[in-house]
Amino acid sequence: MGLLGKLLFFIFLQITVSQGKTHVRLTNRLGSGSKLTIHCQSKDDDLGTHVLAPDGSFEWSFNPNFFVVNTLFFCRIQSSSKVLSFDAYVQERDEFKCRDRCFWDVLPDGPCLIKGGGDYDICYRWPKEIGAGIQQGKKKDLHIP
Repeated sequence: MGLLGKLLFFIFLQITVSQGKTHVRLTNRLGSGSKLTIHCQSKDDDLGTHVLAPDGSFEWSFNPNFFVVNTLFFCRIQSSSKVLSFDAYVQERDEFKCRDRCFWDVLPDGPCLIKGGGDYDICYRWPKEIGAGIQQGKKKDLHIP
């Protein structure tokens, strides 16, 4: 490997290492003793099904794709008879919005992304009937002041 090749390889390593991991967390804030079942995955990684007690959390971390901005994690959440699917991390949307920490509170009204200062940024509403959840890629971002 020539000097130019070594230099390019070194630059690639620096960019890759400096990018760091992104952390996504879902926390059960349903209250009244309600359990929350979640199943999150990307096209490459199935994170499994987890049952969260009240105030319990599930968190995972990953390295977003550096060269092609296409990292996506979506979750299916269920509480009692309510079921909802939503995008928990979309690289194009979140890499500058929440940087390396995308934390969601799952509230009685639905999951909300926490932004700096503790306010909510993006919220999704639970459907009114079972099975009517928002399908991945067919949702609207609801903004709560």
